[in-house]
Amino acid sequence: MLRQEPRTVLGFSRAQWFLAALFAIYMFEYMVTLTFIDHRSAAITSMTWQLYLHYADYALVALGFASFALLRRLTGHFTFRRSLLLLPSVAYSCTMLLLFVLKNVTAFSAVAMGASYFLGLLGGMVYFCMTAALTGSTRAGRVMALGASVAVLLQYLLQEYWRITAGIPIALVLGFCVALYLTVKRPWEWLTQDCLPYEAPTPEKARAMTGTLVRLCLNALCLYALVTIYDRQMMLLNVRSGYGDFNFYAWPRLLLIAGYLLVGVLSDVGGGNLLSVATLCTALVALLNPVLFGNPAYYTANMCLFYLCQGASLSYYNLAFWRVAPRTDWPELWASMGRITTNLFSALLTLTPIGSLSMTAAIVMDVLLFGVLVVSMAAGGELTLTRPAQPEMPAPTREQKIREYCKRCAFTPREAEVFERLITTEDGVQEIADQMFISRRVLQRYIASIYQKTGTKTRAGLYKSCMEPDEQLRSGV
Repeated sequence: MLRQEPRTVLGFSRAQWFLAALFAIYMFEYMVTLTFIDHRSAAITSMTWQLYLHYADYALVALGFASFALLRRLTGHFTFRRSLLLLPSVAYSCTMLLLFVLKNVTAFSAVAMGASYFLGLLGGMVYFCMTAALTGSTRAGRVMALGASVAVLLQYLLQEYWRITAGIPIALVLGFCVALYLTVKRPWEWLTQDCLPYEAPTPEKARAMTGTLVRLCLNALCLYALVTIYDRQMMLLNVRSGYGDFNFYAWPRLLLIAGYLLVGVLSDVGGGNLLSVATLCTALVALLNPVLFGNPAYYTANMCLFYLCQGASLSYYNLAFWRVAPRTDWPELWASMGRITTNLFSALLTLTPIGSLSMTAAIVMDVLLFGVLVVSMAAGGELTLTRPAQPEMPAPTREQKIREYCKRCAFTPREAEVFERLITTEDGVQEIADQMFISRRVLQRYIASIYQKTGTKTRAGLYKSCMEPDEQLRSGV
């Protein structure tokens, strides 16, 4: 029996369309929320406090991302973890509604920081969902790019043709509906269950993973710092003009979409080998920002280059950490580490005079950062365009066939364990559930997912599909 392809629309499965929509809704919430806070604070606070509140909100978002992982690890209790999917959405909605009416600077600032924190908590849930659901997928980059692009387009339409305040009710309703769906329907059990590790932990693998994570954090910081000077300068111009003379959200912002699509699509080509190369090529663009910034005639061109680079960089943060997170001990944390690292770095930069650097100093710093980025990516093997030739291997063992089959079918760790028990034992459903310390209902959901991904209907069909040497599998998620 040949494995059947899952039903797709425009190349995406139903699950992938949902994930793209989930990411689009969250990114829309993220951008609209922080923009709304900036505009509201401009009406009631001083220029200096606007800047501090802006970057304090970024830090609170990062804290929220990290808090999701910590709170989820506090207990494995089903009710608590299910509540963690819904309650942050309720809290976020309440704080955002308060921001419409508060005029006292102290009260507004406190509630704004609370809203930012709960926004981060929601982000932690969304990023964990994306990394777990897209593991092994050959379309992860396109799903991410589609969601992010839709969010940018919606924000642009709001900013240019309507009022930003109109986006808040939309974001609240959409976000709450999604959180309620994930809480009640629970389309993926690992949102409340613990995932198994993808690989058996060994000291060698732990050291290798540590090196990979350190390099990814360094890469994220370098990419972010390459555009930080310009971002800081733009923020100052916007605050000083009362968000009137300079428009962060004019049509050049649509170049974010180009950056998302470029890196997202290329990351799905050749097994992901082009992710870092495509990002590095767009990072070269950032070297022109300090050069062009001093000339008002190049303001629009500089904005286009800035947003192109920023879209590519954000794509890299997301996809690089989403790929590696499931193979760590803390997938909930590492899935969003790109956001955590760059947001905290952004907040810390308020304590430095980076916005007043001369053009020469800015260019020198950008060149040095680009050099560090190249060295880091090269050391991690991220700039290899071709796969090394594979030596002729002996016939695979049963265990190797099972591992390869699980990988090609994009099974989650839990699904892989269930699959192995189904085809290697004659144990009944209740016996397998007891051995895995899960309920019969949960086990049946895993089995249903396995049957759907493999296009089979019986345990015998599963065994035949995996073990027949001439079986032609086709990948898909």
